[in-house]
Amino acid sequence: MNIQTERLENHTARFTVELDIEQLERAKQTAARKLAQRVSIPGFRKGKAPYRVLVNYLGEAAILEDAIEILGKEVYKEALDQSGLEPYGPGEIEDFKADPQPVFTFVVPLQPEVHLGDYRSVRLDFSVPAVKDEEVNQYMQMLQQQHALVEESRQPVAMGNQVTIDLHAELVDETAEAGEVTTDPHAHDPHRSDENVILHQHDTVIMLREGDDMDEPAPGFQQALLGANVGEERVFDLTYPDTDDYDEEIRGKRARFYVTVKKIETVTLPTLNDDFAARVTQDEEKPLTLLELRMRVRENLQKAAEQRAKTDYARRVLDMMVEGAKIAFPEALVEDELDRHLRRFDSDLRQRGLTLNDFLRISGKSLDDVRADFRDTVVNNLKRGLVLREVLRAEAIQVSDEAVSEEVDRILAQFGESAEGLRSLFDTPQMRGSIENDLLEQRVLDRIVMIARGELPEEAQAAGVSEAEPNAEIESTPESEA
Repeated sequence: MNIQTERLENHTARFTVELDIEQLERAKQTAARKLAQRVSIPGFRKGKAPYRVLVNYLGEAAILEDAIEILGKEVYKEALDQSGLEPYGPGEIEDFKADPQPVFTFVVPLQPEVHLGDYRSVRLDFSVPAVKDEEVNQYMQMLQQQHALVEESRQPVAMGNQVTIDLHAELVDETAEAGEVTTDPHAHDPHRSDENVILHQHDTVIMLREGDDMDEPAPGFQQALLGANVGEERVFDLTYPDTDDYDEEIRGKRARFYVTVKKIETVTLPTLNDDFAARVTQDEEKPLTLLELRMRVRENLQKAAEQRAKTDYARRVLDMMVEGAKIAFPEALVEDELDRHLRRFDSDLRQRGLTLNDFLRISGKSLDDVRADFRDTVVNNLKRGLVLREVLRAEAIQVSDEAVSEEVDRILAQFGESAEGLRSLFDTPQMRGSIENDLLEQRVLDRIVMIARGELPEEAQAAGVSEAEPNAEIESTPESEA
């Protein structure tokens, strides 16, 4: 057997394998015997017909086809073993020639490869924005909402109310005339179509607040509900701004909303004073005053801002490392990642009452179009994940069983008296593996931050890219959004 290996530009390899004629003949004999077990030939018991009779009865082509499959598996395995290459997925027979000698040509996708380069030289300034007074005020308002007195109302919808609604929305055919706000629950709409659905929700609770349109399904939605009564359905059209704040499929388009009001509630906010602060912190050893509560809120918001800044910083540093790295992977890996991305996208759509097929109808795109739209995002995330995994390997970052157990204890502590009853859920290999994966990712991101800020500890300075041995990997790294 003569094997030649060729590395291709798309991170695949081609094996050209030349065989002896005798090997092919033996494979044909084996294929014929297997075929003989599945056919009945007059004058012979099943499986007992001679080879030449089988050839005449089945045809040379049928026997050769099965022989190629049988021989191909054996030859491919031997060629792969001799090459020393690591496949990403199964190889394929690209070509086969029987004359003058049997020759197989296989193509196999290879495992991705990453060469980090001088990743430890990456530097980037780090800063954390200070929390503003209005952010503290917004959080205090949220606390007021959580401790507000909520009472059912029989009055029409007004600003300040909390309203429970059923909501259905769909894009409108632009050839139809713009609809007016309708208060007739039995109004007939000839343009209504399930194919253009963009929202379908039941028992959705919204707060109507003057000047606060962040949570509106569309600009003007709150105003369109004012004056509605319980049990009333309103039908109205709203146009989405043509800005990046909205998904591409609805940006700049007109939508028709069908809203049924199911409950109206008045919300009476408590006064912001020391009594309010004491009520919010009544379970603590010493209840706080309003000033102390504001100080704690500011401190917590600042910690959250620092975490967000650190996360954003780590991602920017990771992108710089990606730029400095040499990364190679096969197209098969990209296709697999696109499949995973589409499954997640479909799952997200279903949480909004839609499916991927609904999205295709609304957007007017084919599945291939959507795959093409997602391709850049998937490739970029794939590169980040591969570099992250290689940094983890190069820095010899590991997570011990004790660290996983400590993290389990920390998570369970949040459930109070129910913690021990839930422990068995965390004691499975799958759950512990998931927690280990999360810890590994956090540690490698922490290391990236330390590198870029020039804060790498002395004990870590000795780790070298070329000498580091693989100690651990982040599971399903190419899917990481880091």
